[in-house]
Amino acid sequence: MTEATKPDLVGLLDHVVQVGLVVEDLDALMAGMRQVFGLEPDSLFEAAFANTVYRGEVVDTPARIANYDRFGVQLEFIQPLGDTSIWNDFLNEASHNGHRLHHVRFADADDNDVITALMRERGVEVYQEAFSFVNPGGKATYYDTVGQLGFIAEVVTKRR
Repeated sequence: MTEATKPDLVGLLDHVVQVGLVVEDLDALMAGMRQVFGLEPDSLFEAAFANTVYRGEVVDTPARIANYDRFGVQLEFIQPLGDTSIWNDFLNEASHNGHRLHHVRFADADDNDVITALMRERGVEVYQEAFSFVNPGGKATYYDTVGQLGFIAEVVTKRR
């Protein structure tokens, strides 16, 4: 395969359809989604994921999963129920190797002050706010939703 015939990875992948987040307590996460966004999961299930190949071995990897099909992407929250899975590894490693989800940025808003007022009604405060590098002339606001959601919610004001 030459450079000229090599497939374009970005073109093949096209766009993001799901963000997966591993959580220790799915019930607490769902309560947070209810509190902050007023949302219930679009699907909620528990599965054994029998005969999964994990690190070369065939194992069962049970988990509870809640999916929220909103915001133009599916947010998938996974609570591992067993000891052997990629999800369990992530929970165990996240605090040790520094990799974990920081924030999810939502669609740009016309007025962050409106979003801030709605967040405050739900018990969520502004964590940090600054001028946006992504959208010059706009304002980037990070909301402290870590306690409810396990990540920070970000909204950027549209350019005026």
